[in-house]
Amino acid sequence: MNQNESHNESEPKKAKAVKGKSALSWIAGAVLILAIGVSAGFYWNSTVTVQEVSFEGNYFVSTEQLQKIDVPLGMHPDSMNFLNIMHRFKEIPYVKRVKIKVQPSGNLLIEVIERQPVALLSDGEYKIYVDEDGRRLPIILGKAVNVPILYGFSARPMDDTLESEAFKTMAKFLTEISKNPASNATISEVAWTDEKGVIALTNQNGVKLIFGKGDFATRLRNWEAFYGKVIKQKGIESMQTVDLRFKGQIVTREN
Repeated sequence: MNQNESHNESEPKKAKAVKGKSALSWIAGAVLILAIGVSAGFYWNSTVTVQEVSFEGNYFVSTEQLQKIDVPLGMHPDSMNFLNIMHRFKEIPYVKRVKIKVQPSGNLLIEVIERQPVALLSDGEYKIYVDEDGRRLPIILGKAVNVPILYGFSARPMDDTLESEAFKTMAKFLTEISKNPASNATISEVAWTDEKGVIALTNQNGVKLIFGKGDFATRLRNWEAFYGKVIKQKGIESMQTVDLRFKGQIVTREN
């Protein structure tokens, strides 16, 4: 009995030893596969070169215009000065920034983030778009944008940025309009005056709307509510001026 008991106790020990060897073999295999993968990665990294450049996200800027920017080909991606390349793309008026992605093939995919016009700036015979940062943008044939016409600022020189406090205030107003389709649908022209700030004209009957110099989100909401409740009832032709600068009230001048 003692011999049999001794024999029976040794069986689990052998099983544990076999399992231990299997686990070590599995770990060794995994390490070998990982080592092969890392070696292949280093080999890929050391041999791959950029052969092609593709673009996405561009609308105002043509692919042909983007292709004119010199991106060196035949180089290893790690040897390329991506910051310098991104800076050259930003020299194109509509390009706000770009993101460069290295594809598994080693080729580059360049995502273009464009500037978006918030108004059509009219200055005498000159007409250009302008974005919320005050960057003047050329009109591109076939790519019109539904934005208000803006008066009161210079359209030239093209390579300068509008940086006055007046424009910064106006830009806040235009940005609020661009986020609100209802307001955008009723306003066709905007202008700046030092006395009253932002003044707008409705696209119907040219009713003057006075928004002042701040709190534009609230004043645009008040205008929408007034339009929906009063103007829809009385008719827009009954109004001459709607002054939205005062807290808690809207002052109107009617025909």
